[in-house]
Amino acid sequence: MSINKPTAVAQAEKKVAAVLDDLEQTTGSEVQKLKLEDVVASDTVTGRPLVQKAVEITVQPRPHRQWAR
Repeated sequence: MSINKPTAVAQAEKKVAAVLDDLEQTTGSEVQKLKLEDVVASDTVTGRPLVQKAVEITVQPRPHRQWAR
Protein backbone atom coordinates (compact mmCIF):
# COMPACT_ATOMS: atom_id res chain seq x y z
CA MET A 1 0.00 0.00 0.00
CA SER A 2 1.47 3.36 -0.99
CA ILE A 3 0.84 6.54 0.93
CA ASN A 4 0.17 9.67 -1.13
CA LYS A 5 2.59 12.45 -0.28
CA PRO A 6 1.50 16.06 -0.27
CA THR A 7 2.60 17.93 -3.38
CA ALA A 8 4.88 20.21 -1.35
CA VAL A 9 6.75 17.21 0.06
CA ALA A 10 7.23 15.65 -3.38
CA GLN A 11 8.53 18.95 -4.78
CA ALA A 12 10.91 19.38 -1.84
CA GLU A 13 12.27 15.85 -2.35
CA LYS A 14 12.97 16.66 -6.01
CA LYS A 15 14.81 19.86 -5.05
CA VAL A 16 16.93 18.02 -2.46
CA ALA A 17 17.72 15.26 -4.95
CA ALA A 18 18.83 17.85 -7.51
CA VAL A 19 21.14 19.54 -4.97
CA LEU A 20 22.67 16.20 -3.94
CA ASP A 21 23.15 15.18 -7.58
CA ASP A 22 24.89 18.50 -8.28
CA LEU A 23 27.11 17.98 -5.21
CA GLU A 24 28.11 14.51 -6.43
CA GLN A 25 28.82 15.75 -9.96
CA THR A 26 30.91 18.76 -8.93
CA THR A 27 32.94 16.97 -6.24
CA GLY A 28 33.33 13.56 -7.88
CA SER A 29 32.00 11.88 -4.75
CA GLU A 30 28.99 9.92 -3.54
CA VAL A 31 26.66 11.05 -0.78
CA GLN A 32 26.80 8.45 1.98
CA LYS A 33 24.68 9.95 4.76
CA LEU A 34 22.39 12.89 5.50
CA LYS A 35 21.75 14.03 9.03
CA LEU A 36 19.35 16.73 10.24
CA GLU A 37 20.49 18.48 13.42
CA ASP A 38 19.31 21.21 15.74
CA VAL A 39 21.90 23.99 16.03
CA VAL A 40 21.87 26.82 18.54
CA ALA A 41 22.73 30.21 17.06
CA SER A 42 22.22 33.80 18.14
CA ASP A 43 19.37 35.89 16.77
CA THR A 44 21.04 38.86 15.03
CA VAL A 45 18.28 41.26 16.07
CA THR A 46 17.73 40.33 19.73
CA GLY A 47 20.99 38.53 20.53
CA ARG A 48 19.02 35.72 22.20
CA PRO A 49 19.68 32.04 21.53
CA LEU A 50 17.78 30.59 18.58
CA VAL A 51 17.46 26.92 17.60
CA GLN A 52 17.81 26.32 13.87
CA LYS A 53 17.94 23.22 11.67
CA ALA A 54 21.18 22.25 9.92
CA VAL A 55 22.03 19.43 7.52
CA GLU A 56 25.24 17.44 7.79
CA ILE A 57 26.21 15.67 4.55
CA THR A 58 28.81 12.91 4.54
CA VAL A 59 30.43 12.14 1.18
CA GLN A 60 32.93 9.56 0.03
CA PRO A 61 35.25 10.17 -2.95
CA ARG A 62 34.59 8.00 -5.97
CA PRO A 63 37.53 5.93 -7.13
CA HIS A 64 39.05 7.34 -10.31
CA ARG A 65 39.26 4.55 -12.87
CA GLN A 66 41.29 4.50 -16.04
CA TRP A 67 40.98 1.62 -18.43
CA ALA A 68 44.13 0.13 -19.94
CA ARG A 69 44.44 0.65 -23.69
